[in-house]
Amino acid sequence: MYMNRMTQKLRWPMLLAGLALSAMVSVANAEESLVRLSNGETITEKDLSVYLDRRLDLRAVARNISGTETVLREMALARALALEGERLGEPRSEDRKDERFDDVYALTIFKKLSKVCEPPADAAAARKFFDEHPQAFRVPPMARLGRVMLPVSETVDGGPAMGWMFEQAQVISGGTRSFEDVVEKASSVYKLDPQGDLGWVTLTDDTTILRALASAAQGDLVGPVRDGDFGYLFLVMSKRESRQLAWSEVAVSVPTRAVNFCRHEASEQLRADLFKKYGVELDQAAIKGLFDRKTKQ
Repeated sequence: MYMNRMTQKLRWPMLLAGLALSAMVSVANAEESLVRLSNGETITEKDLSVYLDRRLDLRAVARNISGTETVLREMALARALALEGERLGEPRSEDRKDERFDDVYALTIFKKLSKVCEPPADAAAARKFFDEHPQAFRVPPMARLGRVMLPVSETVDGGPAMGWMFEQAQVISGGTRSFEDVVEKASSVYKLDPQGDLGWVTLTDDTTILRALASAAQGDLVGPVRDGDFGYLFLVMSKRESRQLAWSEVAVSVPTRAVNFCRHEASEQLRADLFKKYGVELDQAAIKGLFDRKTKQ
């Protein structure tokens, strides 16, 4: 049983993101600026809401602060690419000229500006790339995670959900109740999102919660933590630590890895250059305020 290896220490991440699916963005103060550009343009809550109405694929991403920042960066990049395209004299489709966040035009400009990435020319070049770019051949840590997820407005056993989750974390750590029992109870209260075993999850360093989970050991609890309208408690059921791949494991795939690595680095650099050129700044306090207002409603 995992419970027999449960540590007594509970980890408290400051912010749940990436894995944490929580409250959708509030549009109460629709004209408040979330992003500013040096030319005086802004991206407001209303802009974000309209964009998400069109980009249904991003709605789930924008359920927490980190995800909302990701969407806003995409919107800001679309604007920066459009401005750069106009500066270069690249024509736009007549039926899309009035569309401020024109993803099609942005993609056209992105491709025009992107660096061409070629695979290593031969085996010697492939080995050179392998030796000089160890980060391209490092496997991030992974964990098989169990999750309890409840709306903070919910009442469980006569009390608030967050208080109940905190009590369950204590009794689980004390060995008097299993995580599976807590999952079963949570499942009877909230059924709209998966409870329990989430399978294997890659633990990148993109968000606070993923970093917290990456530093946790097998058998550890992470949480409970509140994000927006939901509270979460995680169990690290199994863990695979990060490791460096050997040449013998990747020799055949080096050309593909080299191209993918080049494209990723070039994309990040292009975004950084455009954000600097057009003075893109995210207002962290205003973004956080979206969720602060939501939780007070």
